[in-house]
Amino acid sequence: MMNGKIDTVGIFVPCCIDQFDPQAAWKTIHLLEGLKLRCFYPTSITCCGKEFYNQGDYANAKTLGEKMIELYGDCSYVVSLSSGCIAYMQRCFSKLFYNSTMHNSYRQFLDKCYDLSDFLVNVMHYEPSGVKFPHSVTIMDHCATSKDYSSAAHPERKGLRDEPRKLLSSVDGIALKEMPQNDVCCGFGGMFANQFTSISDNLTQRKLDNALAAGAEYITCTEPSCLMHLQSYINKTGINIKCINLINILVAENE
Repeated sequence: MMNGKIDTVGIFVPCCIDQFDPQAAWKTIHLLEGLKLRCFYPTSITCCGKEFYNQGDYANAKTLGEKMIELYGDCSYVVSLSSGCIAYMQRCFSKLFYNSTMHNSYRQFLDKCYDLSDFLVNVMHYEPSGVKFPHSVTIMDHCATSKDYSSAAHPERKGLRDEPRKLLSSVDGIALKEMPQNDVCCGFGGMFANQFTSISDNLTQRKLDNALAAGAEYITCTEPSCLMHLQSYINKTGINIKCINLINILVAENE
């Protein structure tokens, strides 16, 4: 509850969460509702338009961007389970909507967009309590998020290095491990992994080698598509490490 009223928080569930880890979305809603927030979850959109934009299909990217802006128009905040989607919108919406009829709307929309970890730490000042995860975890800093993400909570800096670490540092039993080169690309990059598979595999193997060298049992990240990519490679190769969404650490399985 902020400003003396119950704020409505729009939840943006990206495509990879919708298709491969929907429980992460429901756990996010469970956590935010426990903080006395009203959650608005529009099931009619699971794509911000990033992949259309990256492939040069600006018309469809703009259509999805317009839908995002309109759907969440009445929300006080928009919280995404993908920092990469927020980073894309911050980098590219100006190219799609600058000096258009939606110029003011897109700027107001971006001002209220937050990655989940950023929102919990810098808006809600949330600290996990009674949460246990007795494992060693390394946090991968998503490369695009590091370059393009910012929010109204910290407009002077880019990225989300501190926020996920602050959240996890309050979890009982967890051992945070820092791996070298943690902000170097994991090899996903959307269509890059399909178009340049050998390069992608080399980047992915190096990422996993660094995580293992740090002594981590789990890798987490604010960008779930990268976790999905890494887990797919792990499943294929049998490497002894797992990927986990941040919210799956913060909210117990039985809740």
